[in-house]
Amino acid sequence: MWVIVHVYVGLAIGSAVGAPYWLLVLVVLASHVLLDLVPHWDYTVTDRQVLWGTLDFGGGLLTLVLCLVFLKTPWSVLALGPISGAPDFDVLVNTLRGQRSDYWFPSHWRRFPHGRCGPLPGIAVQAAIMAASAAVVIAART
Repeated sequence: MWVIVHVYVGLAIGSAVGAPYWLLVLVVLASHVLLDLVPHWDYTVTDRQVLWGTLDFGGGLLTLVLCLVFLKTPWSVLALGPISGAPDFDVLVNTLRGQRSDYWFPSHWRRFPHGRCGPLPGIAVQAAIMAASAAVVIAART
């Protein structure tokens, strides 16, 4: 799953769930595992990883800025977006090293049933998750 999707889901969970912060951190990390089970398309299987990764990271950052400026999202909720996406740093590091192993996060291990599908349905499912998450964030902040 793209990092931006994890960011959106983390923001939605933080916006909608009332729980102690330590529990929210655990929930958004668990959501990373669950989202990685969903069939999706990862750009790490292309030869344009840098382009896709830049757009992915930039979109996540822009999302956080827009939530802060226009929705006045509290910092504690904003932080849950990057926390939700943080496990993907092991993918980034290994991609930059040219490696396809030694991942530390469980849903990135080879034996984990990581969801996969082609680009069109894989991007569509991620867009749908982002749209639903955005609706939750907006509804909670307005």
